[in-house]
Amino acid sequence: MITQKNGFQIKTGYQNGLIGWITSLHGQHYAEPWKFGKFFESKVARELSDFMENFQPLNSQIWSIAKEGDFFGSLTLDGSHAHKEGAHLRWFILDPALRGQGFGHLLLDTAIGFAKERQYPSIYLWTLEGLEPAGHLYRSCGFKLEKSALQSQWGREIQEEKLRLIF
Repeated sequence: MITQKNGFQIKTGYQNGLIGWITSLHGQHYAEPWKFGKFFESKVARELSDFMENFQPLNSQIWSIAKEGDFFGSLTLDGSHAHKEGAHLRWFILDPALRGQGFGHLLLDTAIGFAKERQYPSIYLWTLEGLEPAGHLYRSCGFKLEKSALQSQWGREIQEEKLRLIF
């Protein structure tokens, strides 16, 4: 499926170069102000690669925003354990040039529609306290805080939040 908005294409499924682009933008975005380094970027690369290696488009999906061969955004919904735990929303990232223009909402609405079509009971995600634009977007779509915990898995203590949208 390809959707158009302002000259950008929202594409469904794997695209060549997408894994590297998602990893790179995560590494750049979270370096400042979060001070995440090679462990974080390596974890994104490893887990995203594992996801794509086992990609099952009937229960999981990846969407990307592209224009003239360049990527500008992406979101993944892992439905491999959706009926037990909920579908896992992951690797949601937008190029800073697209933020605030409705592309994030479009990607999130697309993932929510995908989950509803498959009758998943819920969608959950982990985020960081302090990512306010993202938090506002999630709350505007009905996600609620399920759990908050101080974690140190990223090399320093940081408050992580688990949000869930129940259908």
